[in-house]
Amino acid sequence: MICISISQSSRALALVDMHNAARQCDLLEIRLDRFQKPPRIKELVDARPKPVIMTCRRPQDGGDWQGSEEDRQALLRQAMADGADFVEIELDIADQIPPHGKSKRVISYTNLKETPANIGELYKRALKKKPDVVKLTTVANTPEAAWPLLRIVAQTRVPTVIVGLGKPGVMLAILGRKVGAPWTYAALEKGMEANPSQPTVTDLLRTYHYQSITKKTRFVGVTGLGIREEVTIGVFNGVFAHLGSPFRCLPLAVGKVGLFRKIMEAVKLAAVIVGEKDQRALFPLAQKNVDSHAAATHTVELLVRKKGAWRGFNHSYKGAVEALATTLRARTGKEKPLKGRVAALIGVNWAAQAVGSRLMELGVAVMVFARDKARAQKLARLLGCRFAALEALYTTAHDVEIVCATESKKNGDKKQTLHVGHLKPGMTVMDLTSGLGRSTFLQEAEKRGCTVVPPRQLFLSHLQRQVRLLTGKAVPVEPMAIVFNSLLPEEA
Repeated sequence: MICISISQSSRALALVDMHNAARQCDLLEIRLDRFQKPPRIKELVDARPKPVIMTCRRPQDGGDWQGSEEDRQALLRQAMADGADFVEIELDIADQIPPHGKSKRVISYTNLKETPANIGELYKRALKKKPDVVKLTTVANTPEAAWPLLRIVAQTRVPTVIVGLGKPGVMLAILGRKVGAPWTYAALEKGMEANPSQPTVTDLLRTYHYQSITKKTRFVGVTGLGIREEVTIGVFNGVFAHLGSPFRCLPLAVGKVGLFRKIMEAVKLAAVIVGEKDQRALFPLAQKNVDSHAAATHTVELLVRKKGAWRGFNHSYKGAVEALATTLRARTGKEKPLKGRVAALIGVNWAAQAVGSRLMELGVAVMVFARDKARAQKLARLLGCRFAALEALYTTAHDVEIVCATESKKNGDKKQTLHVGHLKPGMTVMDLTSGLGRSTFLQEAEKRGCTVVPPRQLFLSHLQRQVRLLTGKAVPVEPMAIVFNSLLPEEA
């Protein structure tokens, strides 16, 4: 179930939010500590469109209660007497508010600073208080902090809600759904989060497909907790749903690689989509089962478990070439739009080597340009192509330009980036360093009449290739693009 917190300061506003939230959730949490005037609990209970949890949090638990402790406990007892479906009671006062009537007690422990080393012992203490539900809320900014909570989620026999404060908290919410946690918490909308990393109900439903997760769901891990990884999760979950697959994505942070391996095994991941920042660190997990590009770069973008071992792949360069071909095909109408073209690769790195090699296989004449002539010459020898200093871009004929690495230099205290004076109308330009947004270089290229490979197209082609590697099926790009654009509108 999904529980949405109602944190309004007045009865009237709380009633409005209760009815708005009820359309999207299964449970409502009423924050009594937020009310400016004494709340009319019986009225709120009678008006509830969905079952309610009554809470009245102390400041040390993240609440706003300013009255006496005696009055606060009296409110909780009143909530039980007035028939609230659940009443949250802190572990340290559980003995002072015994069961009463039909209300179920949620025995909670909250720590806003850390996940304490004795969290297991605290959980056992909570189990001795005759709880209907146990709730643990702690800071879990790293996998190391989330690991003890993960073990509790996996082993619990009493309905237990785990709230991880921090980005990895979403992982705990998703895992909790699989193992049967009674509910998880979400914000009604952006700006109404109980903590900065709390997902909205829309995030849970649209990106994480929370309601479709069952005990039979198998997880594909996605490392990294940024917007790029969030979009990846949403697109892949949309594809899995489209295919009727039991797989769903699980957001993961990578701390210590050894502990991450334990998490992979404990969760029984089928695969891991590796974010850019983690591709080198997780390369050793594939041992010797890697493709040629992964072996050459010592990076993996996808780990797949087969026959008890992890296999590593790195096909990002193929996605880049496919995005370039898609853009040129749309402009020229040719089935093989790359053949016979002349491409300038700017910068020297493994992406330049992989993209250059692939382009040459497709009949493209390749040249390497860089400020560092020695490195450019070395790469050109590996590819079997020409090289030149970066300044030669102005005098060398080419119709495709690919920025593979940032080529900048210092001029006094200023850092000069690649100049755009050499760009001409009709050129096709792709920037592998731009992320999800259009770099300044791409913006200037458009102004000069160049055809630009949109970074969004580049990313989408990359995702489409990962889908093929993971599922063995060629999923049309159109349904993927619909999900992609809903999660990351063009203006974003």
